[in-house]
Amino acid sequence: MIRIRDPLHGSIALNEIEERVLDSAPMQRLRGIRQLAMAYLVYPGANHTRFEHSLGTMHLADRICVELEVGREEAAKVRLAALLHDVGHIAFSHESEQVLSPILGTHEQIGERMIKESEISEIISEQFSPSEIASLHRKPLGEAISSDIGADRMDYLLRDSHYTGVAYGVIDADRICSSLAFSKKGLALTERGLVAAESLLVARFTMFSAVYLHKTVRIANRMLQQSIKLAIEDRTLDPKLAVGMSDAQMLELLCSSPLGGAFAQRLKQRRLYKKAFSIPLSKLALDEEEAEQEISEKAGCGALLDVPKLSTAARIMLEQEGGRSAPLQKKSELVASLQRMQKDRLEAIVICDQKDLKKVRSASKKVLG
Repeated sequence: MIRIRDPLHGSIALNEIEERVLDSAPMQRLRGIRQLAMAYLVYPGANHTRFEHSLGTMHLADRICVELEVGREEAAKVRLAALLHDVGHIAFSHESEQVLSPILGTHEQIGERMIKESEISEIISEQFSPSEIASLHRKPLGEAISSDIGADRMDYLLRDSHYTGVAYGVIDADRICSSLAFSKKGLALTERGLVAAESLLVARFTMFSAVYLHKTVRIANRMLQQSIKLAIEDRTLDPKLAVGMSDAQMLELLCSSPLGGAFAQRLKQRRLYKKAFSIPLSKLALDEEEAEQEISEKAGCGALLDVPKLSTAARIMLEQEGGRSAPLQKKSELVASLQRMQKDRLEAIVICDQKDLKKVRSASKKVLG
């Protein structure tokens, strides 16, 4: 057994199989993939990676198993699945996935293939079925990892808050872990954990506003996506090879792209586009690509449109006396109002080079109203 010191959770212990999985090439690759893609251009401390997040998720998933009194063998499976839950992330994580998922599949699908086909399979098969570990996130026990109050979400909120220096993501993980129970509909929260769950959802909402959907973070991510898209078009980037790349390797490759290289170079030098125009997401009537093309044509220069993806409403069941359960938003006006606020605040933004701001703003008004 080895112990790894984590800045959030303290000492994290791993058994022999977990240690070997951690030392495998697919897992070590995660050291080169930042958790928050281009957010470090806004928050200089946001250089934490998928690697340490995977360790933290395993640690919290184990604590949930202890509280739920899950058997030793089943808990060992949950620990492995939690450790491997992000192994399928490609360079720049969710931002590149928006471009590459139609070709490669989602990071969950890539991860399942890695667990069943890479060296990880040989290690796991000494004790468990690789297919069972790969698909555990779809089973009721896997909700300890993937639920809206599961280990993955709790760790990334705590970790992202810590490394960005933004205090909004601080949550009471201890209280949430000790307030969980299995209901007929899966993992649920007992009533004593209501306030802690509300705090988690408030933290998630404010982290989206302050970090994940920060205007400049969105601009950098949209430029990255455009660079990837153009590099695929000119065949500089082979999507299949992207699975093995780190952030640094992909960015270097993108810089050599005849079509997408200019965007990548600007990202390296932090010469970012500026916001020219914004419109509430509810009022965006045109297709994203259609609107972007029309604005660029009317302005006579390049412009990009960034449309934020509306995150799914939290699916948290509150277990009540008598074995009854109900969605948390029906029992908490705070949670219901947060979901309404998120929809009201989201905006699509048009971005361009600073020298083109005036004409892009004028064209955007004509196209988007």
